Amino acid sequence: MKIYCETYGCTMNQGDTELLLGKLEKAGHKIVEKLEDSEIVIVNTCAVKRTTLNRVIYRLKELHEKTDKKVIVAGCLPLIDYEKIEKIGEFAGIISCLTVDKVNEVVRRISEGEKGIKIIKGHSEKLSESRYRTNKISAPVSIAEGCVSNCSYCCVKFARGKLRSFDPEKIVKEVITELEKGRKEIYITTQDTAAYGIDLEGKTDLCYLLERLSSIPGDFKIRVGMMNPKNAKRLMPNLLRSFDSDKVYDFLHLPVQSGNNNILQKMNRDYTVEDFTEIVKSFREKFSDLYLATDIIVGFPGESNEAFEDSCDLLKEIRPDKVNLTRFTPMPGTEAKNMEQVRSEEKKRRSKRMATIHKGISLEINKKYVGRVEKGLVLKEGKKGGYEARLKNYKPIIIDQGDPGDFVEIEITEAKPTYLMGKNRGVIK
Repeated sequence: MKIYCETYGCTMNQGDTELLLGKLEKAGHKIVEKLEDSEIVIVNTCAVKRTTLNRVIYRLKELHEKTDKKVIVAGCLPLIDYEKIEKIGEFAGIISCLTVDKVNEVVRRISEGEKGIKIIKGHSEKLSESRYRTNKISAPVSIAEGCVSNCSYCCVKFARGKLRSFDPEKIVKEVITELEKGRKEIYITTQDTAAYGIDLEGKTDLCYLLERLSSIPGDFKIRVGMMNPKNAKRLMPNLLRSFDSDKVYDFLHLPVQSGNNNILQKMNRDYTVEDFTEIVKSFREKFSDLYLATDIIVGFPGESNEAFEDSCDLLKEIRPDKVNLTRFTPMPGTEAKNMEQVRSEEKKRRSKRMATIHKGISLEINKKYVGRVEKGLVLKEGKKGGYEARLKNYKPIIIDQGDPGDFVEIEITEAKPTYLMGKNRGVIK
């Protein structure tokens, strides 16, 4: 059958899409790039944030009401808020992020005329060579699924479940396979990379895994995904040593969520602002050009003006390169949903103020790169011309020309608030 897929959400969800499409292609189905060319549409959903959930629900309603396509709902939504799917109507099939390996069975049953199929409970093997990759340069590789945290605002735990770390030897094998296929950039992904191995009782951890991956021959880069400060702290100082490789980007995605310890306690984050800043300090002492990304939730229940100002002050202190800013919205089944909420107008005001603060910080940081010559990896054509590349710390830069997959010498010529501009001075042999 001809199958089209739309994906929402995180890098791990993108990896799940590649996995399920790979299984379908291996079974003889044809993957198509346009909705109108398909017989079956798969919507790999995300329900982490209210804005994304609303987009997904709107799209499912649209497909249900305006097309005659057979639709399979996949991803996190069936496990987080199944009632919302039911309210739209009957779909041909529903699977979840935990039952990706059932996609061929569901498609077969649909082809035989069955509908209303539901398989959302179980566990799937997420390491597989049967993947449908559209990106020839970059590949997400899942190292675990699930989480050991219990954040009061997060509904992902209802979908991904408890931590299940994958066999490090299988992870290494998959990375080698991707490199042999010409990939130059590997995204190490899961809900919390620093939690990797906790469930395996000391047999492995993120530090060991990174050392194994860094020892693989070849010229390639590894981007380590998001990690919870409480688990990153547990790995220090070994974590610094495992990042000390030319193959690992000098990139740290460490979500702080709030600059106020009382709010962090209400969030059940299990670390303090001081824990967070100490990790950042240690990384910056080791990696002078560290690209720091963090996440902040604005307007969490109980966030007073003083608590918000603490977050603003922290932003000014740590000066991150990137901030993923979210206005709090209560999610189904979470503890925070039942807490006293901050007014929407106030959340909007705080969000705008913090975005303005960070935009200024980011531009100041980027201006310091102008005039430098750095090594970068060319990834793809830019959306508005040129080519997108990444420096050794994962800093994004648009260059005038290049071939995806090449490591090149880049002269940095201009700074924008969220990226750099530069000239390609030639391939590095």
